[in-house]
Amino acid sequence: MAAERKKIGSDILSAAVFVALEIAAIVMLSHSSSMQNIWINRASHRVHAAIWSAGENIRNYFTLDKQNKVLAAENVNLSTIVREIGQRDLSYRENHLYDSKVGNFKMTPATIVKASRNSQHNYIILNKGSEDGVKPQTGIVTTHGVIGVVNAVGRHYSYGITLMNPRMSVSARIGFTGMVAPLEWDGLSTDGAVMRGLPLHQQISQGDTVWTSGFSSVFPADIPIGTTGGIRQVDGSTNEVEVKLFQDFSALRYVIITENLDREEIAEVEKEAVR
Repeated sequence: MAAERKKIGSDILSAAVFVALEIAAIVMLSHSSSMQNIWINRASHRVHAAIWSAGENIRNYFTLDKQNKVLAAENVNLSTIVREIGQRDLSYRENHLYDSKVGNFKMTPATIVKASRNSQHNYIILNKGSEDGVKPQTGIVTTHGVIGVVNAVGRHYSYGITLMNPRMSVSARIGFTGMVAPLEWDGLSTDGAVMRGLPLHQQISQGDTVWTSGFSSVFPADIPIGTTGGIRQVDGSTNEVEVKLFQDFSALRYVIITENLDREEIAEVEKEAVR
């Protein structure tokens, strides 16, 4: 037992002597050469940097919970701000972006509150009704095309069938001076339509713009609807033209209700003509 203690004491003494000699050697090197001094300083800086970095990582780890709480609070604040901006933007769109009257048409901006897009008889419900001056058989449009027709009106809401409905057609013109024909939904996509019954002798080019004709008491003239696509003959007697709509119905939210202020007078003239 005494021998083991003597051996351990000898080992400790040897280790202490070794460490003392190493320290003395480093001190001597640091004073013996400027290059060696630079090398030692760099090594010292690297050691300090590693120790500082490790300390920072440890501190960051233990403050993660606090940082996460701060970020969560900031996210809540940002979400609130975004919602407030969205409401202000909605109010601005509904009250300032559209003229209240264009030609003989009264314009009433509205927002879609419900929409059907996945059936053969699609419809929309708007947040404007009779108390806002909305009437049945008025048009629904955007700056990108025709959307539909108001079919029924409540006090605060109105119901409309859309162009994505086989009951709906629009009088449309290819170009400003081209042929006029009814435009209908193609029954396949949210941005596809077709014009039927065009005469074979009429020259039609792909990429021509399609506009509302104005031959309707529901929609104003010259609203851009889309561009012409593929052309095919039907029974060797007429042409059928595909139309790529500017308005994609899957991304629809804001609309304009169009009321022809001369509609009743036009209807009276038509009645008189057929008597």
